[in-house]
Amino acid sequence: MGEAVDGGINDMEDVGRQTAETLRTFKDADYAKQLEQALAQKTALLHEIDHRVKNNLQLIASLLQLQSRRIPDEATRQTVRGILERVNAIGAVHRRLFQGGDVQRFAVAEFVRDLAGDLAAAARRDDIQLKLDLEPVAVPASSAAPMALVVNELISNSLKHAFPAERPGEVAICIRNVGERFEIIVADNGVGMPAEAPRGFGTTIVQLLCQQLKAQFTQSDNQPGVRSVVSVPLEKLA
Repeated sequence: MGEAVDGGINDMEDVGRQTAETLRTFKDADYAKQLEQALAQKTALLHEIDHRVKNNLQLIASLLQLQSRRIPDEATRQTVRGILERVNAIGAVHRRLFQGGDVQRFAVAEFVRDLAGDLAAAARRDDIQLKLDLEPVAVPASSAAPMALVVNELISNSLKHAFPAERPGEVAICIRNVGERFEIIVADNGVGMPAEAPRGFGTTIVQLLCQQLKAQFTQSDNQPGVRSVVSVPLEKLA
């Protein structure tokens, strides 16, 4: 009789444990579903915000383009076009984030490949060759815009200033992983930097943005041309 009672108690305890485990499984599944739904809502919201920013940047770019056509002074017109290039670079960042599957990470190499091609086409210099060596690097989306502006300034400076009077040449663009950092290198074989040349506006922008990214920026004589290196710490970006 005692054994029957003990067996019944044990069976009841087993049933109780199984019931508790089943309830925990249902609760865990429900919690996981809630998390998945919340993540999907957050991703959709980020896509919507990014889409609106991209549209606003396109509107600003159109206004700048229209205004530049009405400016008679060539120097002023070139200044406005420089602003337009920077707006387009930021717009390209949001376009790539919106089209990609991950709105929280930004693929630097893929963006650089597209941007370099766009800038070369806009320069209308078939005598300047681009040489690309791009290792895959991803950074947080919050760092995408300053990163894009840095790359835009470095490539634009080489295309605009390194090869005057239809001088042919090459611009080499490299992205490489170096331990816990990655480097963006833009080197040309153009005329180089004049010894007494003042710091240009583009260089000032790069230096300010590198401070924001906690990155190191150096420029040196490439013999011939100029070699610019931006060294970015991945840990500080994260």
